[in-house]
Amino acid sequence: MDNSDLLNKVHSRVVDEMLGKGRNPGAQPARLKDLMQKDQNLRKAIAEFYVALNALGDPAMAVDMIAEHVAILIEMINQYKGGSK
Repeated sequence: MDNSDLLNKVHSRVVDEMLGKGRNPGAQPARLKDLMQKDQNLRKAIAEFYVALNALGDPAMAVDMIAEHVAILIEMINQYKGGSK
């Protein structure tokens, strides 16, 4: 299983949960539809960001910029886990 397959599998599991097949059966369909659209937009933007970083040809800068985004995501995860840092 390559990384793309793994990401698709995780994404499918998350979407299934959001659609009521998991822990969130009472979620509103309109909100979920909006959230899924935002998710797709983000994934597209990440792919475009990756292509732009590759075109730049500066691995050190790429790592720094990706690390900044990872830090944001980690902070978001920690907030959902109860603010643990």
